[in-house]
Amino acid sequence: MGKLAFLFPGQGSQKVGMGADLQESSPELYERFLSAADQISTLPIKQYSLEGPIESLTETNVAQPALFSLSMALFEVAREAGIEPDFVAGHSLGEYTAAAAAGAIAFEDGMRLVSLRGRLMAEAQTERPGTMAAVIGLPIEQLSELCEQASAKGTVSPANLNTPAQIVVSGEIGGVERLMELASEAGAEKVVRLQVGAAFHSELMKPTQAKMAEAMQDVEWSAPQVPLASNAGGKLVTTADEVREALVAQIASPVRWVDCVQALDAAGCSAYLEVGSGRVLTGLVRQILGMETDVAAVDSPAKIETFSASHAAEKADAG
Repeated sequence: MGKLAFLFPGQGSQKVGMGADLQESSPELYERFLSAADQISTLPIKQYSLEGPIESLTETNVAQPALFSLSMALFEVAREAGIEPDFVAGHSLGEYTAAAAAGAIAFEDGMRLVSLRGRLMAEAQTERPGTMAAVIGLPIEQLSELCEQASAKGTVSPANLNTPAQIVVSGEIGGVERLMELASEAGAEKVVRLQVGAAFHSELMKPTQAKMAEAMQDVEWSAPQVPLASNAGGKLVTTADEVREALVAQIASPVRWVDCVQALDAAGCSAYLEVGSGRVLTGLVRQILGMETDVAAVDSPAKIETFSASHAAEKADAG
């Protein structure tokens, strides 16, 4: 078996009932991580994760600690099963999980940062309202030009470069609405406004970014045990300072997910494991690298066991 990257999902992957399998099979481990989420966030994260309602779980200040704690708990299960990553990466919020999984920050510090990030991003929706839209079928160069034109109605820019054909834009409401019109006129296959109240990963998040940078000064940072693919830079980072700078930068910068995946591929990564709720990143990796790519999603101990068994067999065959 070649090199393995662990991928950690971001907001949007949450669903009611996530973690129920883990709670059933490893109650003590589940309790350890989710109780910390409840305590540090001062919100009933475990209850919302298991029972909902989905409206509460989807709130940004709830979804972020919920996804972080579940991914970290599943990461622990994977390690106990003898699966260790050679690289880590995460999408948006997931980059904080990747940093904690790589040992660049302690779990508790990661939970504090993620809880603060969720609160600040929730506040941004009232303090600096904005919106986001997904555009499918236009290349980034063309979309960037359209964003410049649309910015006459309000600032708008690319925010998530998810695949070569799927890009999310973010900005002020007038700018995003104008961009949606221009993208449709330019022949985009699909243009969909997202159900968010703020312009995440755009310059409107600069005040949030400044507060997060300040909070990170109180955290002890270590060099990651394995390279981390940075959302903002789209390249691998290997030092404590680089990880901290990446986590600050990503708040008001585009998520260069295509570049992240291509950087992992170029570094020799041949298998990808999405650790956490959902399969969003699994689909994106296949669209970037090809449908035959060795990528799997694990949201339960049973799926981790299956992955471990299949890759142990491959290792044995290769040896």
